[in-house]
Amino acid sequence: MVKFFVDAYADMFGDELKKCGMYLVPSKIKKGKREFFFEGYPKNADMDKIALDIKDKKYIIIPLTYDEWYAFFEKELEAGNDVVYFSVSTKLFLDGGTTIKKVFASLNKKYPARLAILVDTLTVSRGASEIAAMAHLVYKKENDIDAALDFAETLIGKFVSIVAVDSADGVKASQVFNTTMENFAGASLNMKPILSIDTNGKFKVLDKTKSFRSAVSKLYSNVKENGQNIADYTFSIVSFDADKDAQALYNKFRELVNENEIRLVPLSLNNAILVGGKCVALTFHSKY
Repeated sequence: MVKFFVDAYADMFGDELKKCGMYLVPSKIKKGKREFFFEGYPKNADMDKIALDIKDKKYIIIPLTYDEWYAFFEKELEAGNDVVYFSVSTKLFLDGGTTIKKVFASLNKKYPARLAILVDTLTVSRGASEIAAMAHLVYKKENDIDAALDFAETLIGKFVSIVAVDSADGVKASQVFNTTMENFAGASLNMKPILSIDTNGKFKVLDKTKSFRSAVSKLYSNVKENGQNIADYTFSIVSFDADKDAQALYNKFRELVNENEIRLVPLSLNNAILVGGKCVALTFHSKY
C-alpha cells in the first residue's frame, strides 16, 4: 500500500484528508513547559478553548527532531507500507530541510525494498495539500506512483500564498520557519505585516499596514498590481478569527471569477498557531 502524507502546515483538516485518502504528519506544540504532538483536529476537544488559547498566544510551534521524523515514517515502512510525503517548502525550515532530507536518505538505505519518497512542494498552506490531493487522484486512477509523481511535478512552482496577519508576534515566536521572520521590522509599532511564499518556496515580506482590514484588502490589490489576470487563476481564501474580512475578500474575487474557481475555507489550527492568531491567507495558482 502506498500512503500519501502531508505535514501539519499543508492546511487541510482531518475530514478533508480522509476524503482525499491522505494522512497527516502532526506538528509539535509547546504550551508552557508541556510539549505534545498535534494533528489539528483533536477528538472530543474543546475547539473553542483551543481557538481562544491560540488568540492568547499560549502555543508555540517547535520543530520535529530527526528521531521523531524517523520514528514516524519507519513505523509505516515496517508495517509494509510505502510512503510519499508532500512537504511544505523545505526552504522555509530553519535548517533548510536538512533534517527531513537526511531522514529519508536513511530510510531508503535501511529499507531498500520499500518506497520512501520526499516531495518538496515549494509552497505552504493549501498549495501543498492541493498538490498532494491531485497527485493522489492520479495514483488512484492509474495505480502508478510514477504517473502521480510526474503529475505533481507539473504543479510544483505554480502556487503563491499571500498572508495578512494581525500581529507578527506568533510568527516571530515560531521555532520552525526561517529567519525571514526577522524582517518584520515595524511589528513593534503595531503594523500589520503581509508576506508571501513565492513559487520558489521562499518567504518575502510584501508590505505592512496600520490596520488588519487594509492588510486583507492588499491581498486582492497585490494580485492586480503584479499584473496577474485574475480570471486566469483559481483561489483559496483561508482565515482564522477573521470571517467578515475573509468574506469581503471573497466577494471581491467573485466579481471576476466564478464559484468553481474560488473557495472560502477555515485556516487549520496548526497554521493558526503558527501565525499566532487572526489571519487571512490567499493561495492561488494558474489553471492547468
